[in-house]
Amino acid sequence: MNESKKNASIDYILAQGLVAPQTTRSRIAEMFRNLGLRCIFWDTGYSLLFAALTFALVMALFVVVPYDYRFSAAVAVAPLFFLLINLFTETSERACGLYEIKQTCRYTIRQITALRVLYYSVVGAVFTAIIAVIKMETAYEFFSILTLCLAALFICAALSISIVRYLRKLWANAAFSVAWIFVTAALTFSLGEPWENLLSNTPIIISATVALIGITFFIYQVSKMLSEEKTYAFAQ
Repeated sequence: MNESKKNASIDYILAQGLVAPQTTRSRIAEMFRNLGLRCIFWDTGYSLLFAALTFALVMALFVVVPYDYRFSAAVAVAPLFFLLINLFTETSERACGLYEIKQTCRYTIRQITALRVLYYSVVGAVFTAIIAVIKMETAYEFFSILTLCLAALFICAALSISIVRYLRKLWANAAFSVAWIFVTAALTFSLGEPWENLLSNTPIIISATVALIGITFFIYQVSKMLSEEKTYAFAQ
């Protein structure tokens, strides 16, 4: 039996009543169709307003940074949009009890959290591209800043969702967000020019590899949370 006939036989058997394992991609599409934006965010209108205000604040901080420190500023600012909007959403919903309301028979609190974080990371990636465009002089500099920003963003996002997944505590995500901001700010202000030189001289292939590792680990953690059993439906 060749490979095509084998696959056709498997598809036929599955069509007779067996259910094929659901992929992460199909789970995300299904959850989005069933829940919509109002369940991903605490409220669609307020979420867009807060996102716009957060974006304006972060961009204002980035624009006033001296041009000579554009690389260190970009790396420090890149995860801020993700951190702030995720922190505000998670804290506000857990504090006011909306998680219990939004929980359905099919999805757990933590699966909804994973879906929300995934969308925030996509918006954060767009934000990093805007940062790279603002501070670039050449195409090489654009890709250099962009890959550094993506590396910082997805390492931050991967660590953030890992903490949410393993610790399951309200304070854990807030503590991580504060710690990340403090560490990146400390590196920028304490090391200054050496830190800027290190980042600006980092080859694109290295920063792109780090970004790819961060993206892979982030997707892995998201897929694990999306496939969790309903045992953790009330996990806080």
